[in-house]
Amino acid sequence: MTRLVTLAALMLLAPAFAQAQMEDDLTPVDRTFESPERYAFEFRIGPYEPDPDGNGTFELLYDDLGPLVTAELDVIALRLDEVLYLALGGWIGTGGFDGKALDCGDLDAEACGAAADFDNRASEETSFQIIPLALMGVVRLDVLTKKVGIPFIFAGKLGYQWMHWDSETGANNDGSGWSLGLIWGAQVALDLNFFEPSAARSMDEEWGINQSTIFFELYGFDTTSDSLDLGGLNWAAGLGFIF
Repeated sequence: MTRLVTLAALMLLAPAFAQAQMEDDLTPVDRTFESPERYAFEFRIGPYEPDPDGNGTFELLYDDLGPLVTAELDVIALRLDEVLYLALGGWIGTGGFDGKALDCGDLDAEACGAAADFDNRASEETSFQIIPLALMGVVRLDVLTKKVGIPFIFAGKLGYQWMHWDSETGANNDGSGWSLGLIWGAQVALDLNFFEPSAARSMDEEWGINQSTIFFELYGFDTTSDSLDLGGLNWAAGLGFIF
């Protein structure tokens, strides 16, 4: 008899247990958690077209625009919650240009660069490689996406760059050296967390990635007077992560 009573009680209570379990499963997951923000990483790519001679020779000699690829790592030094952060960072990159050497005959280098006819090409390949290294301060304003719900982030950068260059024609090394100078950047980024909050939550929990962005950046490099002028105004686009 006791067993029958117990069995009947369990049968009566089973639907209640099942309903409670379903309610637990449907309870919204707490989305307030965010991992600490300590670093920012950016990967960018864009065209690069210096004009060291100032007469358009570089553009005619090398038939491509690089591209220039850089990776940047910033360490967040100060965080004003949901408004902005200040960071110290740096980047390293690589870029290469290839073309046909100019056949200038008896013309010296200056006359060759100023010549109007660049159709006479030598059979030898010529290349120009650059490796930029930079240290900079970064201010990133994210108050719009954090407090207003507008998924745009703005950043400004200012620092100093050392760009190593190396020029080769055929098997000969034409020269190498360093171009130094100030570098600055202005960036606008689109916050991807805004469009996929559940995916953003999963990335934060599993990988510690607090924020993901795609961005467009305009930057300039002003070389010193005693350096080979590899500066100018250029742009790049890329992916950014806060973690």
